[in-house]
Amino acid sequence: VSVDTAFPPMSRPRENRMNVQLRHCLICGVPIKECHLGIDSCRACSVFYKRTLNLDKELLKCKKGTGDCILTEPTTSCRRCRFQKFSDVLSNALSRKTKEESMETDRESDEDSRETPAPSTSFIDYNSFSLYPSISKDTPLMSRIRHGYSLLCLVRKSGELQAIPPHFVPSQEEIDQNKIHFFPLTYSLTMPLGKIFLAALFDFGNATFDDFRRLTTEEKGIIIMTSFKIVNMLESTYRSVHYFPNCDTGLPGYMFQLNGHLMETFFDDCTHPINKEEAIDACRRNMSALNRLSKDHYRRVAPTDAEFVLLLGLAFWSHEITSVCEPLTDIVERNRNDIMKELHVLYKLQGRADYATRLGELYCLLANLEEVCTLAEEDAELYRLMNFFTEDRPCL
Repeated sequence: VSVDTAFPPMSRPRENRMNVQLRHCLICGVPIKECHLGIDSCRACSVFYKRTLNLDKELLKCKKGTGDCILTEPTTSCRRCRFQKFSDVLSNALSRKTKEESMETDRESDEDSRETPAPSTSFIDYNSFSLYPSISKDTPLMSRIRHGYSLLCLVRKSGELQAIPPHFVPSQEEIDQNKIHFFPLTYSLTMPLGKIFLAALFDFGNATFDDFRRLTTEEKGIIIMTSFKIVNMLESTYRSVHYFPNCDTGLPGYMFQLNGHLMETFFDDCTHPINKEEAIDACRRNMSALNRLSKDHYRRVAPTDAEFVLLLGLAFWSHEITSVCEPLTDIVERNRNDIMKELHVLYKLQGRADYATRLGELYCLLANLEEVCTLAEEDAELYRLMNFFTEDRPCL
């Protein structure tokens, strides 16, 4: 299956947009069509919660002084009561999800003792790939996602080796050292690198998720094209924080980097006439801001490699898929629930008491990276209006 036929146009039948079941925000009660941060909450309440999460809670005072404003007035402006309500709903939802798995884990603990796996501390890349991966007894899905991601890295690296400009090609000795080499990204490479990533995501889905493997080519294309931006943002931020933690360098390709300095030569192979000085200035300014913003969000939460793996799974099965193709709702929700169950198991094995707060932080990280994606889309639209790009550039 070619990349072009595997990813069809993103139009969907009108009937898929109809009959969306309405729910109500569990915090303020307004009607909603989708959930945020993993619970039935409206966008306004979820944005308020994630903005308030890192504030000093002692500064939040109840307007009535009774701590029950939201009980009598669901849409209250009392920040203290609204935040507490959201925290309680999130905590209760997570607690319900863990009851069955907690009972199962307790039963298993009475059987033969086994060693508790240590939290992952190793960076995951193409060197992590194995033809015979080990599968954790406690978190098999996490093991499969980790293996699938290492395969994705290997496919991208192998594909991008063909795109390296001749004067940059590393020697055989350098390649054999199993060290990643980064090369300057140029205008003409953005579309080829994007297609390589899309094809690698196809392999990732097939290698990792049984549900994905059974879907039609069109359905797979819908999932990949819908989740591509957030997966790309999360994955590139994971690697750029590792390799370039303290600068504005981003990794729009697996082996290709871009920063303010390299932007000077980015448009050198652009084939249509543009105002290069204007293009360089606009792209440098916006790219630098977005790279720093995404890294700041990531460092603030500082996911472990194990948490990153499960976040990658949640990003792949994005909630946005259900609004694009409603028939995929059950599959998306089932896989997201399976991923969440393994997060609970992971934290229980680690003896982590603040797991509810930690899960809220991880949800907020994904939400913040989605907002960075939105900013990047706005920048891309501006570039198209200024004729910098004549088609969508998935790597920028």
